[in-house]
Amino acid sequence: MNDKAGNERQLIEVVLKNDRNYVECEMLSMEEDKLDAAIRHGLERGRRHTVTRSRRRISLKLGLSAVCILLLLTAFVRVSPSFAAIIKEIPGFTGFVELIEGDKTLVSALDNEFIQPMSLTDEKNGFKLTVNGVIADDNRLVILYTGEGPGITSETEIEDFKLLKENGEGVRGAIGFSQLRSDDKKDAGSVLYDYFDVSLQDGEVMPEKVDLNVKLKGQWLQLSVPIDHARFAGMREEIAVNEVIELNGQRLTVKSAVITPLQVRVIVEADPSNLLQTNGMIDAVLKDEKGRIYKWKTGMGDYHTEMVYHFQSSYFSKPKKLTFKADGVYMSDRDRLFVINTETGQTSETPDNRITYNGKQEDGDGYVLQIDMANLDETEQKLGYTFLEHQGSFTDASGKTYNLLDKDGTQIKWSAGGLEPASYYYKIPIADYIQPLTFRVQQYPGYILKPISIAIK
Repeated sequence: MNDKAGNERQLIEVVLKNDRNYVECEMLSMEEDKLDAAIRHGLERGRRHTVTRSRRRISLKLGLSAVCILLLLTAFVRVSPSFAAIIKEIPGFTGFVELIEGDKTLVSALDNEFIQPMSLTDEKNGFKLTVNGVIADDNRLVILYTGEGPGITSETEIEDFKLLKENGEGVRGAIGFSQLRSDDKKDAGSVLYDYFDVSLQDGEVMPEKVDLNVKLKGQWLQLSVPIDHARFAGMREEIAVNEVIELNGQRLTVKSAVITPLQVRVIVEADPSNLLQTNGMIDAVLKDEKGRIYKWKTGMGDYHTEMVYHFQSSYFSKPKKLTFKADGVYMSDRDRLFVINTETGQTSETPDNRITYNGKQEDGDGYVLQIDMANLDETEQKLGYTFLEHQGSFTDASGKTYNLLDKDGTQIKWSAGGLEPASYYYKIPIADYIQPLTFRVQQYPGYILKPISIAIK
């Protein structure tokens, strides 16, 4: 690992929250490509995405949530003249510079003055929430905001949030927030700088406004945030691709791509006759004719039919050519079972002998089961696996059905370099089970290596 990467990312903590339980993983000096892989661990491909909660520097959560990204950045930031001009126009915007610097797409958008400046404020009991600006297109929404009040510093973490549409329903998609964490900024003052980053679920329409609710030190603050659709009207390029990928008898079709100012969406369809389930692409990127790389950041969809992959945007670069590249595909068998005796600790059936049951702990209204994945190779470590279906069911030996108590998602603990097993935690109700218990597996490690290169344009 080079010194530059080590200096930029001295400590990254991965915390996946499920109800009141926290599992933390420390990863030291992570290189950029490994950081991007860790971010992608947070992908939940079910179509029921709603909200992501984050904690600490890097926080990723599986389940109804998607991706939370908290980047550790250096204090030295270079910006272009046009970016600098934008900063001057927005009160307090300099506090967001390091956050924005970590996202090539957002920097490009700001360089092209693609922002909706605003100054909306809600104050209660000495606490203050301010929205300073919005960056949006028809599929992605970034809300820049600050928090102030008693006991709040640049290191404060928000306790909870809600992002609602005008009808009161939650915004559906991958929702994350990215708080600044820098060891050089511990005395940076009493203002929290943060932004919410939303990639809408496929089929969702960008609202005309959203209600942002943030809980700071026990105080809820709320703002109605308008989204100016005129700023991104017509800024969309749709490209039909329809190119087939074949790997060991499995067929995938890159159907189309949609290029907007804040992301490139690539739609990949799995052939329904495939014997294996597609879980993701290995090191997928977009590359233009000048060699510029646009990385895969998030994705969502259905394992069995269609996946939508979100990449950094090439919109303002205006490349003449754009190629979808990957080193292969993550795939695993369908309809596998995981059968364990939670009393004796025995694993009697598993889709992979490296996956074992490692005990339980009582927690409130349930037991938290620990399931370990050991000896994952370098490629397997790049993807976080849901393993059991979110909010899925299981049966005991009598055939009685129970539901997992994982409303906030699955929590995972893994170490950098795969030196220790990856540990997955699932909560089940306290009950008089007839052992063993049978769980249906949704996804587990497995892949096919084959260079993939598909011309998008």
